[in-house]
Amino acid sequence: MTIEEAKFILSAFRPNGSDAGSATFCDALHMAGDDPMLKAWFAQSRAHDEAVAGKLRQINPPEGLREAILAGVRVSDPRGSKGLGWGWIAGLAAAAALVIGVFSIRAPVHPESGASTLAGFAISDMVNQRHGSSGEPASALVAELRVKGAKMPSAEQIDFERLRDTGCRTLNFAGHDVLEVCFLREGAQYHFYVTRRDGPIGNSVTKGPTFVSKAAGAAAVWSDTRFDYVLATTAGVEALRRLL
Repeated sequence: MTIEEAKFILSAFRPNGSDAGSATFCDALHMAGDDPMLKAWFAQSRAHDEAVAGKLRQINPPEGLREAILAGVRVSDPRGSKGLGWGWIAGLAAAAALVIGVFSIRAPVHPESGASTLAGFAISDMVNQRHGSSGEPASALVAELRVKGAKMPSAEQIDFERLRDTGCRTLNFAGHDVLEVCFLREGAQYHFYVTRRDGPIGNSVTKGPTFVSKAAGAAAVWSDTRFDYVLATTAGVEALRRLL
């Protein structure tokens, strides 16, 4: 079973834990217990599902809706919709508003478009690609990042050309080289991306980290005088804040 297959199975796991004894989820749950990255994703997925379920439980359906559904009455049928149509529509509107509210809670900021695009690139790469760097400079950087309480590196600590030329994983974003290394800290997996800075990608970035939350994970984007940085994880925004 691959990580993506496990995620597909676990996405159907009910947040109240009632599926824990089901054979359907057995292998995927076992994999989540052994893989820190999958474990963090699973915890975030369950928290999100519970938040949505909690909001939906707050919705009071219009009077008579259940009976109308069970009777097989269509809203368009004038005999069954009298006194029900507007209430039914209002109920759907309330449900939509509450669900939208849940997703709004998940996004802690409204980021600048440049930062959001770079964060989206990093999150997509984090969940969809194979990872791994080689070379002594990359290994040394990973060793520094794994130390509890260590600060994220700055321009003075990044030898971009040496990292790239000695085997650090290199991607392309909008025509620019992007370096990436992965590291574990306190049980969570992080992906650190660095690219040369040709200009400001948003005022919010120059003033401090911009946090972006998506269904697949979260990312923090910031800049200094030489580079744009992204730190991505499936462990959520609060995990990123602790590192920054």
